[in-house]
Amino acid sequence: MEMQSNQQHSGWAKPAEFILSLLGYVVGAGNLWRFSSLCFKNGGGAFLIPYVISTCFITLPLYMFEVGLGQFTQKGRVAAMERLPIMKGIGYATVFISVLGMIPFMWTMSWGILYLGHSFTTGPLPWGTCDNEWNTESCRVGVNITNRTVFLQDSLPQVQFWRNYVLRLSNGNPYNENFNWQMLLCSLASFITIYGCIAKGVKTSGKVVYFTATFPYVILCVLFVRGATLEGASNGMRKLFVPDFERLLSPQVWVEAASQALYTVGVCYSGLTAFGSFNRRRNNFYKQAIFVIPAGCLTSIFMGLITFSFLGHIAHVNKVDLTNVISSGPGLVFQVYPYGLSLLPIPQLWSVLFFFMFYLICIDSAFGEFEGLMVVIGDAFPISVSNTKNRLLTGAALTASLYFSCFMFLNQKSLYIFELVNSYGGAGICLLWLALWESISVGWFWNADKFAIDFKYMTGSTPSIYYKYCYKFVIPAATTAILIFYCIKWEPLKVGEYVYPWWANGIGWMLSLSSILWIPGVACYVMVNGKGSLSKRFKQGIKWGFEQSYEGEVKVENEIQKLKAQSDV
Repeated sequence: MEMQSNQQHSGWAKPAEFILSLLGYVVGAGNLWRFSSLCFKNGGGAFLIPYVISTCFITLPLYMFEVGLGQFTQKGRVAAMERLPIMKGIGYATVFISVLGMIPFMWTMSWGILYLGHSFTTGPLPWGTCDNEWNTESCRVGVNITNRTVFLQDSLPQVQFWRNYVLRLSNGNPYNENFNWQMLLCSLASFITIYGCIAKGVKTSGKVVYFTATFPYVILCVLFVRGATLEGASNGMRKLFVPDFERLLSPQVWVEAASQALYTVGVCYSGLTAFGSFNRRRNNFYKQAIFVIPAGCLTSIFMGLITFSFLGHIAHVNKVDLTNVISSGPGLVFQVYPYGLSLLPIPQLWSVLFFFMFYLICIDSAFGEFEGLMVVIGDAFPISVSNTKNRLLTGAALTASLYFSCFMFLNQKSLYIFELVNSYGGAGICLLWLALWESISVGWFWNADKFAIDFKYMTGSTPSIYYKYCYKFVIPAATTAILIFYCIKWEPLKVGEYVYPWWANGIGWMLSLSSILWIPGVACYVMVNGKGSLSKRFKQGIKWGFEQSYEGEVKVENEIQKLKAQSDV
């Protein structure tokens, strides 16, 4: 492997841009939209336990490895794995997961844009009234037990706006048969936004994060104060922190909690390695990036607190159990937060600010993933990003292909297609599979001790022994146990009360296998096409003795550092 820096990659103008880009990438829609939905679906506190455990012992070590891998190789996710050719399938699998993960993510961003557009009104917000053409006769504003004997989820105007206007679900409502051109335009707007961010590269988009990574916390603090002071909010918060231990026996809880811990910070996707590749090789990324993991975890919990406080209030007002307030699924926050915003003075203003915030955090996360894919393309085809014109054309081709892929959601079954792709394609079991082999790669094939030498070469400090044991033992054991547990007690996918048929789950497994099979496939290819005995082929596949190839460069750089230190004195 060449040790020269990859000249295709622009660098960060300032270290603060790297730090804020990581923070923005971590503190994204996954914290607000996906975490809250999965937490509610899997029993609140019962989900939180495996989530925190996975963050500490799986996510953090792999996060440091992926950023360090990019900085060490100065390349994107696929080319960086040339350090371990036998495991290069991890790079290809990551690309497939990133693409399949970005399709539903960008559609989620489009939902936010739709809500943002409808927030610009001087009249009542459309999800707060029952006199719209998509509303049914069952719609009631301020439903409670005093004027209805039975609480119906469908009676809330926020729920009807989501199901009938945003999703156009097939439920007998004539309005839902109309083509959803609003979502088509909002999706176009979301992709144009991301294209504008990645078109000029990291030197331009790095400036955006100064605002996009910090503004969301202001809005969240306001919503937290309002939510915490509502009647019944404490019941919702208790649901988040008090676990139902029986739920921990479900493999789905562990798979979704562990995969969400990885999803939250972008581990096993393409963004972190790309961000690391924009650093100088001799840079203490560990000191810069270590705080991002607890920040992402705590932000997820903080956003969950806000969501559950509003859920607790809705349940209190309607005198129903919290689990019966709103069906679990990807639309939870798009029904709960509009309800909560309606309780603030001047709800139109707060709605604009909230969905503008949602728009910003989507930009941060999507920018990282798109930039990661652009770096992968640039490594494979340098001419595609060799100048501004070529980069613009490559970025346009990438965004256009993903935009057209989103057309599958423009029908009355959109929610079910969305959740199928979201659960099987870009998250879930395929993330844990990648985490397993990534830990084996660094812990055993690269060798944790040799990686520690490379780590010290980059940062100037030796990593804690905690990382070594996580790479070699904890992560492989934990991910293997969860995967076996999941396969033994596998259950078909559900959205609300709808259980997916066998053929739909079969399609889902095909989506997962599109990334899973790259790892054994590439490993077999390397072994078959190697030369010599099996042991020699294997050593070729892990580049045995690679460290000696740059030992001279390390010594030279160390001497230069010493001379600089002496001259400073």
